[in-house]
Amino acid sequence: MKLFADWLLLPVALLTLLSGALLSLGTPWGLARHRWVGTKFWLTLATVTATALALRPAVDSAVDSAVAAVAAGGPLPDSGIVLMGPVVSLSAYVFMTVVSVVKPWGPTRRGRRLRDRAHGDRAGKPEAPVVRAAVPSPDGR
Repeated sequence: MKLFADWLLLPVALLTLLSGALLSLGTPWGLARHRWVGTKFWLTLATVTATALALRPAVDSAVDSAVAAVAAGGPLPDSGIVLMGPVVSLSAYVFMTVVSVVKPWGPTRRGRRLRDRAHGDRAGKPEAPVVRAAVPSPDGR
């Protein structure tokens, strides 16, 4: 379990943060254009920090206490503390997945400004002509 916490959890968490930042910068969604992207970024940063500062030390202490308990011939200690980290992380990642699908909250101020500027560039270009079908009036003209 300690090997899992040291060699898998933190590198995967950092890879998640790095890939999310790179993908958001390389797509039209951007990192600061939509509130849902910012929410996901900050929540990912929080889970990476929690993994590094809380989950790994909790796993290390649980492994040490389990080894000491088994060596002394006693029962295994309660694993509730170790279980809370993955539950919180799973909840955060499920929430982020739902946010990625639903895309709530709209653009940020910067995103609205960039969108308006992009639409403003089209204002000088002529619009396509509107074709209207001839509909007779009620009096037959």
